[in-house]
Amino acid sequence: MFELATMRRATRACNDQEQVLAAFNDACEMTMALKDEPYPYAVTVNYAPVVKDNELYLVFHGAKAGRKYELLQRDPHCAFTITLRTQVVLKELPQKSTNFFRSLSGEGTMLFLEGAAAQEAIVALMAHHGYNQDLEQLKHDLIPHLKATQMFALKVERAGLKEIVPH
Repeated sequence: MFELATMRRATRACNDQEQVLAAFNDACEMTMALKDEPYPYAVTVNYAPVVKDNELYLVFHGAKAGRKYELLQRDPHCAFTITLRTQVVLKELPQKSTNFFRSLSGEGTMLFLEGAAAQEAIVALMAHHGYNQDLEQLKHDLIPHLKATQMFALKVERAGLKEIVPH
């Protein structure tokens, strides 16, 4: 399983790996930072968490062409962030204003999925987003669409859950 990320302000970090793992089920979108020059490339994708062989993967899809696809082929390492909750609180004194939030962040290595692994990933993605029809039938119905779609699995190597709550 992934390593817990260390944070500068440890009082805001969750040190329970099971709680961190469970938090991945609380959202559907993540923003990834991919290596590019001269600036990193940030892209938001829909994802589903999948645990297989005691490893966490964040599965998502994309085109088999374009900037995201090309950057991941060149270098499969990336970082991600997921906002789970945010609440801005403005005060009369601006320096007293704050944002109570809960978020995940981490790093991992991207895998390109094909065949049966891609089918399983797209079914997991649909189920995570609330699709509740016959998932086995869906797996077979989507086979033709996987020719133009790339399924990805981000193997999470380090992750942290950070939360700032009202006092």
